[in-house]
Amino acid sequence: MKNFDELFDTEKRALINKVAVYTNDKLTHEAKYFDETSEFPKELLTPLLEQNIFSFLLSDEKLDLAVFLEIIRIVSKKFASLASILLTQGFYVIHPLNEFGTKKQKEKYLGELVSGKKIGAFGLSEEAADSRFNSELKTIAWETEDGWEISGSKKYISDAPVADVFLIVAKIQRSSDSMDTGIFIIDSNQEGLVINEPMNKMGVRSLPVASVDLNKVKLDKNSLLGGVTEGSRQIQSVMNLMKLAVSLQALGISQGSFEKGMDYLSLVRRFGNRLIDNQDIQYKMADLRASVYSAEAFTRQIILTDPQDTIEVAMAKLLTANVAIETTETVIQLTGGYGYMKDSEIERYVRDAKITAIYGGSSRSQKEIIAKHWIDNRGEKYSGN
Repeated sequence: MKNFDELFDTEKRALINKVAVYTNDKLTHEAKYFDETSEFPKELLTPLLEQNIFSFLLSDEKLDLAVFLEIIRIVSKKFASLASILLTQGFYVIHPLNEFGTKKQKEKYLGELVSGKKIGAFGLSEEAADSRFNSELKTIAWETEDGWEISGSKKYISDAPVADVFLIVAKIQRSSDSMDTGIFIIDSNQEGLVINEPMNKMGVRSLPVASVDLNKVKLDKNSLLGGVTEGSRQIQSVMNLMKLAVSLQALGISQGSFEKGMDYLSLVRRFGNRLIDNQDIQYKMADLRASVYSAEAFTRQIILTDPQDTIEVAMAKLLTANVAIETTETVIQLTGGYGYMKDSEIERYVRDAKITAIYGGSSRSQKEIIAKHWIDNRGEKYSGN
């Protein structure tokens, strides 16, 4: 988008350009293999880690956040699974530890997570409770004399099969019968924590996902994130940034699919004709380009103004997910049999786009967040003033 790059200094622009070159030169050719095999792309992750990209999340500056999100968008244009791994590590693990962790917790975990030496995962979703954290959580942390004992199960946990450390959301049960919410830091080798078999997914297939069971996991008092039972506030911050990251991923998928489609539609065929010379196809592609551009402008405005505005972040995620699904499905229709073939990679964009309307909060839950504010506040946000 015009003028956005101008906000970054020379060093930041150079890094973004380096990531773009790596994405175009390497990820373009490797994504197909990893999608087919569902392997964890460790060797593709390493060059990005060498650029110290997670360090941007240790800053309070909006432009540093914007740099990391721009990397998510660029990587998503060619390999959405790798972008999912990056945003999971960044916003589900590094951000909450950096923002809310105690000094001791940061010293123990943050360095190796930022370097990528260790992988983290965030356990929120359950069978009866999705990413709307105020849903009925069944995972319970009982306070004991020595610390905590946690039991429960978590579903669809990104990076769980490769994680070294987990951040687990649980209801806190005290002797006083009061119920709070907290986030607990648990090493993957902790007794009682069971990581189940990786799930076979439709899209973002190189992002490993599994359920996790906690069977009377015993923890010391230092395992509670920040040492306080402020889980609701902490989770809200995590989810807002996660939704922005998924929004940039959706934009990258939209743009990557659009470019793939244009490449095919612009091929010269018999008698010098091209599919893009058809006016109906031109109009459809023009509509897609306008939708993607508008969604990008809106989302970037939120990043630069207030990335913790829950209502606007929900709007961005809802909008960009819808655009990603519309763009990828339209492109596969316009490219016909070619787009439907595995070798074209266009069908992979269709599969990957679907997840942007699911994880980080479903599109339905984003609509509920937006509408609830109108009901509770007599529509004060409706006018945009």
